Amino acid sequence: MNTTTLAPTLIETKKAEAVKNQSLIKRISTRDLKLVDESHVQVGGYTVNITKAAYKSLIRSLGLPQSFTNKLDRLFNKKSKVEFVNRLSQAIAAMGKSSINVLLSPTSKTIVGFSEASNIITNDSFFQLSDEIIKGQGFQIVDFHNNPYDGGVSINAFLPNQTQNIKGLTNEAFKSGLTISNSPTTGIQISPYINRLWCANGCTTQMSEESYQLNDLSVPSTSKFFEHINELRKTNFIPSGYGDKVREANSTPASIAELDRAYKLIEPFVGARADSIIPKERNYNAYSQMGVNLNEKGIQDKRAAESNQSVWSLVNALTWVGTNSDSVIDNNIQDSDRMNLQIAGGTLLDKTFDLTNRMKSPFKNGLDQDIQIGQLLN
Repeated sequence: MNTTTLAPTLIETKKAEAVKNQSLIKRISTRDLKLVDESHVQVGGYTVNITKAAYKSLIRSLGLPQSFTNKLDRLFNKKSKVEFVNRLSQAIAAMGKSSINVLLSPTSKTIVGFSEASNIITNDSFFQLSDEIIKGQGFQIVDFHNNPYDGGVSINAFLPNQTQNIKGLTNEAFKSGLTISNSPTTGIQISPYINRLWCANGCTTQMSEESYQLNDLSVPSTSKFFEHINELRKTNFIPSGYGDKVREANSTPASIAELDRAYKLIEPFVGARADSIIPKERNYNAYSQMGVNLNEKGIQDKRAAESNQSVWSLVNALTWVGTNSDSVIDNNIQDSDRMNLQIAGGTLLDKTFDLTNRMKSPFKNGLDQDIQIGQLLN
């Protein structure tokens, strides 16, 4: 299957849209910021809505790890949590951290993020950098995703003249490339991008060795950034160990927990058709027939329970919906949703699979009662 690349006119339209929707940035005094609840803050005495992502970025900007938001939920009730965050904010201000960036969506008039960075990379600056990468490496753009919630942007591009194959697997030819993105809260990031040719699925992987983040456009930072890209060029932008990882995913059964997660991610966009893409009902019925109600099982049990789908099948279900759903399914999927599904596919591929370390058993046919030695001793 041929992969359709974007026309230059559409790319320019997308760029103009990204610049128009870019988050507005205001530097404020930390003392002027007060958390009302997880959905509102007061800035200079005015109450403003914030997104869930903004709430999490506020916690990060106060110097706490993202995982701390879950601990707050466990340790405090809603009122105590708000009081704790506000006291922490004032304490940090007293220690010299006097200001913070507030990122406001011009379309929703909602705060979409907070950032410590003194220099926010604008989408205009991002396009100057991404154009240099794309033209310099000979990439062609296949996807251009604008995020309507925070004004971020993400571009998928691949090398058109180099087709790669995965040894030992049929119908697994692909073209390699990069996902290049800009976020007002995290800056510019590049990650490997894989475009499967058999079904034209796009998959963004964030394998640690190949991903790189750029938080400012200083000469030293951009020099290191381009050095990293040149290193990736030596391997044709193929993630290290990608072939081995695909072969492992192809031969490893997905757990019920992994199947549930993938199903939950695609269902909002494909509705009732979700079960024809990821057969959740068939798997639950199979366990029900052997007397196990999976609906009553916890996450640990589901991680240990084998499904009838491979991990690779789930990866491709996610990326298929993210790449092709707008053309074959009547839904309202947004650019940011498509991108998130492609990243979710890559994240699943990159993780340690739930059933990967399960030792293979030589006793697939069950227990032979004739050789139960301990029983014979009775």
